[in-house]
Amino acid sequence: NAEWPLRPGSRAALIAGLLLVCQVVGDIVVLNGEEGRGPSNCARICAGTTGRTSTNWQGYGSNNIYVDVDISGCGFVKVPTITTSMEGKSHHWTSTGSSEVYHATAAGFRIYIHTDNGADTYAEADEWNMEWIAVGFTC
Repeated sequence: NAEWPLRPGSRAALIAGLLLVCQVVGDIVVLNGEEGRGPSNCARICAGTTGRTSTNWQGYGSNNIYVDVDISGCGFVKVPTITTSMEGKSHHWTSTGSSEVYHATAAGFRIYIHTDNGADTYAEADEWNMEWIAVGFTC
């Protein structure tokens, strides 16, 4: 019973999909970290966003805002390596600070944003949010 071309939902399509996943997903290698390495079988990649309409920006002085990002759901036991970027509708290109991680722990981190023309004015209206990827160890 040849199922070629592959029909969506067929056993052959499922098996082909699983084989593709097995070929694409490779080892996660963490060369070093803030608190040293963990066992290689405990390495994890975890990613998320603070959300376009749910980012809890807080004012901080003139033309500055910050957000605390919760990554506790990743289950890290050591401080992971964190990469961030800001996403939004407009004006975020005028800001600085979106890639600078502060107070990183296994459970979260903080990002400070500065603009010369009122970060607090644009952040909510333009749905600024932080997107992040963290790589670390769960045991």
